[in-house]
Amino acid sequence: MISDSIAQLLQTGVSVMVGTRDASLMPECTRAWGIQVGSDRDTVTIFLSESFAGKTIDNLRANGLIAVTCTRPTDHITCQLKGRLRSIKPVRPTGRDVSMKWHREFMAELIAIGVPSRLGEAWIIEPTVAVEITVTDVFDQTPGPGAGKKLRQ
Repeated sequence: MISDSIAQLLQTGVSVMVGTRDASLMPECTRAWGIQVGSDRDTVTIFLSESFAGKTIDNLRANGLIAVTCTRPTDHITCQLKGRLRSIKPVRPTGRDVSMKWHREFMAELIAIGVPSRLGEAWIIEPTVAVEITVTDVFDQTPGPGAGKKLRQ
């Protein structure tokens, strides 16, 4: 189960980077356009654009393995979720709303560290797929002595 502190972190405009790999172990990384913790706290949904994340989606369909690293820009608090694919579905209107809310919060984080708002406004990507993941492990990845510590069994 995802802890309260991690669930709160994931709802604060974090940067969401997605890692997968193919059959020959070649890594692939892309950005997600939002994350939502499931009501069961065992799943998350990330939002991807097929035009930017085609290889990631191919890898997920092939092996189902994923790592999602989330960092809050203003304080660098970071966690990594590892898990397995549950589903890939077209984004529904409620998912678009979640993604737009995430975008506003992420932009507020970037503006707080000095990124001009016009860069963020030009950087709006509408997600096309919602990827639901069963979270199997959670790691602290905040820079410092606890980095790499497993937070969830």
